This record gives sequence, C-alpha cells and structure tokens, in this order.
Amino acid sequence: MTIVYLIFLMLAGYCSFKYDGIEEPDAHKTHRYWALCLMLICISGFSYGLGGDKFVYMENFDQMPEHIDSLGEYLYFNVLLHSYMPFWSLLNVMAKSWFDSFYVVQLVQSAFVNIIFCYVVSKYTRRQFMFLIVYFLSGVFFQFNTEVMREGLAVAFGLLAIEAWMDKNKWRYFLLVFVGLMFHVSAVLVLVFPFCHFVKIKRWTLPVAFGAAFTMWVMSDFLASHAASFAVGGIGMLVQKVITYSFAASTLFGFLRSAITFIILPFIVMYYNLKWTEDEALRARKEKLMVFCLALSVLACAFAGFSRLRSYSEIYNWMFFADFVFTWLWTKERFIVRTVAIVGIVFLTSLKYFVYYPINKSHFYDFFIPYTCILDEDRSIFYRHGMHTEATEGEVSDNNTRKME
Repeated sequence: MTIVYLIFLMLAGYCSFKYDGIEEPDAHKTHRYWALCLMLICISGFSYGLGGDKFVYMENFDQMPEHIDSLGEYLYFNVLLHSYMPFWSLLNVMAKSWFDSFYVVQLVQSAFVNIIFCYVVSKYTRRQFMFLIVYFLSGVFFQFNTEVMREGLAVAFGLLAIEAWMDKNKWRYFLLVFVGLMFHVSAVLVLVFPFCHFVKIKRWTLPVAFGAAFTMWVMSDFLASHAASFAVGGIGMLVQKVITYSFAASTLFGFLRSAITFIILPFIVMYYNLKWTEDEALRARKEKLMVFCLALSVLACAFAGFSRLRSYSEIYNWMFFADFVFTWLWTKERFIVRTVAIVGIVFLTSLKYFVYYPINKSHFYDFFIPYTCILDEDRSIFYRHGMHTEATEGEVSDNNTRKME
C-alpha cells in the first residue's frame, strides 16, 4: 500500500514541473492543487494506525462510554486527566455517538487541517505543488495528521487567526484563537503575532536572534526551573506536562544544532524570499510571518523541552522553502550560500527519520512505512504503539538533550 505515497509524489512532481512556473491565475492549476489536497486528506483519513500518538487516541476512543450522562463533567475530566481540550473531546463524542468509529475523527481532522493549510499557502506562493512535495517529504504532513492531531487542528485555526489579524479583522482573530485553544492549549502562542508588527527584518536580525537564543539558553535552567515552580502543586495532566517539559534542556552541541536548524538556515531561506518578493503588500505580510517564525524559533532553541513551539511556524517555513527551492536554479545571486542552505535543511530534516528505537528494533520512519489502510486492519503494525511507549518513557537516547538537576 506504500505505493500511494509514490503516486502522490509523482503527481505532485509532474504538476510542479508543469504549473509552478505559472504566475497568473490558472483554473487547471487550481483544480489540480485541490485534487492533490484531497488526496492527502484521503491518505491520512483512510489510514490505519499510522504514527504513534494515534494509538493513544484510538484507545481513548474505544474506552469512551457510548452514552455520557453529563457532558460538562466528561469534558472537564478529559482536560484534567488527559489534557484534552473540550472541542477535541466533543469531536470524539459526536463520532462515537453517531458513527462509533474513530475513522470519522481522523477523516474530519485531516480535512480541516489540510484544507486550511493549503488555503493559507495558496495566498503566499505560486509554487504550491512544490510546497505539497516538501510538506509531505519533511514529515510535517505526518506530524499534524497522525501524531499531534489535536495540535494540528489548533495550528490550522491559528493560521486562520493570523490571516484575520493581517486582514484587520480583530473579532475574527480572537474567535479563531479561541477555537484553536479549545483544541489545544498551545494555540495561546498565536497571541504573540500582533507584536510582530513592531519588528522589521534587516541583515543584522540574524545575529540578534542568535544572540537572544544563546542568552536565554544560558539562563534556561534558572528560568525553566522557576517557571515550573509555579506549576508545582497544581493538578491535572496539563500541569504535569508543563513541569516535565520545563526540566528538559539541551547541551551546548544540542543548542548549536537547534540554532542552525531552526534559526540560521530558515533565516537564509526567508530573507531571500522576502528580498525577491516584488509585491509590496505581499512582502509586508511575509515580513510579519518571518518575524513570528523567528520568535518561536528563538524560544524553541533556548528551551529544549518546548521545541514544539515551532509547530505554529512549520507551515510558513516550508512554504518559504518551496519558493526558495523553485528559484534555486533560476537566480544566480548567492548561489553557493543558497545551495548550502538547501543541502543543510534537507540533511538535518532527514536525520529524524533514522532515529533508532532499540527496544522495538525500529526507526522513526517505521511509524509511517509501510502505509496501512482501514481496509486492512492488520494488528501486526502495533509495534508502532510500542515505539510510541518507548519514546514517551525516555528510552530513545538523544545525546543533544539533558535533564536539569
């Protein structure tokens, strides 16, 4: 069944070659773009047991009572015991009551996430098919559709909220932030975006961002431990997660690797993308997005336990990268620098696929390969559940991180 991956990539590659160079609106291009978006929805929506987190969601769904006496009480205890925000619980409750199938949950989740992502990206780049390729190959597609599914929905509505703010519709902005929060508490990060209007991108922005990240990294033990102390004594899974994440830190090598991966190479990509954008209105919007991406990257580098802060910038980063790759051979300016950036991003992104899980004798790519479909509920792929348990229990070694004393 893994052939569906190859079919998608071949179709996206063909469409990229044929249509990504077209600057003006084109009905054929639009039709094929949304057809491939639909294909992504189906790949995720009709999958069986892809990823690791999905097994946890499936188990919780199976254990959910068919009839809930007090919905309000059920939603409250889901927040307390699982840190599941109310809208995620409601989605599961409706799917359980009406269809008794978790497949409905993953299909609805996939539809919302991929349609919103593709819509937002189409507003900023004509290299839409190249984006679909890097979105898929980078693993971000699998991340938001099979792993952090709740957060994927929050990110999707967060991106719509950012669009609303830039369209000067503040009521819609706050409404969409609220919807995002009701799926995952991390959506609070979108409230940072309005402050990005006060920063302009210059050449010296990169060393300033790196310096800020390094300074906060040096102080991270002190800052994180004090932040965690405020949560000590609180109750609920959400509080426990905050405490756990707060006491994760990176080594110096880990910080430098994160800085290269999250700050330096993406800055090169975004800087040239910004420089080559001729439309002033579009350039202004992109600049705000770039500031937002850099702000989250600085925090993610400084506090290793909160590296997932970058989830809200992932789509923008790969959107910029799609443009960058497409213009790579057509613009000679700083060709060597841009080539190094592309090679570096591809190399560092690919490393995660080869993370080894010694107990299960598997690699990270085994979460997604082979593709498994709902037409063949083969329980032999439950080793992925074991891989997830191995990772969450800290059995997978990472020399770039450490536990704070």
